Amino acid sequence: MKRSLLGLAAAAACLALSACGSASGAGNPKGLEKPVLNVGVVPVPDSAPLAIAQQKGFFKDEGLTVRTRPIKASPEATPLLLNGSMDLALLNYVSTFTAQDKGAVSFRLVADSYQGANGSFALLTGKDSDVRGLAGLKGRKVAVPALKSITDLLLAVQLKSAGLDPAKDVTVVPVPLPNMGAALKQGTVDAVAAVEPFVTDIQAAQGGHLLADLVTGPTEEFPISGWGGTAKFAERNPKTVAAFQRAIAKALKVAADRDEVTRVIPTYTQIPAATAGKISLGAYPPDLDAAKLQKVAALMKEYGYLQNAPDVRKMIVAPPK
Repeated sequence: MKRSLLGLAAAAACLALSACGSASGAGNPKGLEKPVLNVGVVPVPDSAPLAIAQQKGFFKDEGLTVRTRPIKASPEATPLLLNGSMDLALLNYVSTFTAQDKGAVSFRLVADSYQGANGSFALLTGKDSDVRGLAGLKGRKVAVPALKSITDLLLAVQLKSAGLDPAKDVTVVPVPLPNMGAALKQGTVDAVAAVEPFVTDIQAAQGGHLLADLVTGPTEEFPISGWGGTAKFAERNPKTVAAFQRAIAKALKVAADRDEVTRVIPTYTQIPAATAGKISLGAYPPDLDAAKLQKVAALMKEYGYLQNAPDVRKMIVAPPK
């Protein structure tokens, strides 16, 4: 756990997700435009549905061969999606809406994957901290994994709900997730906004104190990430996208069983099985919810992430009937 789970070796993920297999020589009986898909996967709990779909043969049933490529975060996928070396990827909604707002790319969302839940994102202080409640962070320094990230946004919303001005009352600094525990221990920050499995790790290793849940109240059931690609790819490959959607839909139903998720997580991440069984997981929604995603975009505009909030309905590829 001291190493970043984002540093997962490509070869290990390739084997775990059957990413290195070649396309079947049996032809393309289902008439898919692109029966071999290159998909970007972030080795975090969010990606569990794709791993489930691979291991249970849901893609194979649809005539698809899915080759995965580990990426550290969804922004890394954008240039690969644009140049065609990657077809689809796990996209976190905050960075996706940001890129679309900048005109960098026109995205299409084809399936949901992960939604925040109580405990999956949390604000922690050191075990000897004198901070009491969110209001006690006024004038303090808080670490986030990256500025203008999902975690930064969740923190800002919770600070405002506690009566603080996120831009003036708290100093937010970027600290890599694997370094947050040390930052707390050394006192370089007063609190850290972390995500699982780092929340559990910091609490166990550093005696971190839970100051606040970041997915509650105004951020309850906050959408985190889904599967998507460019508008160009979706428009040119409708049968392929529909096949991918059907396979992921089956996997999302399986992911409703926590045991299935905790079993698969260690196969493509550096999260040990014992830790996977303890962490607070988010949810795996069965469908893309335009209203919830629009709320994300609205919050991003409110907190200065976007110039213009996108009409999320236009970004969603309707699931096959």
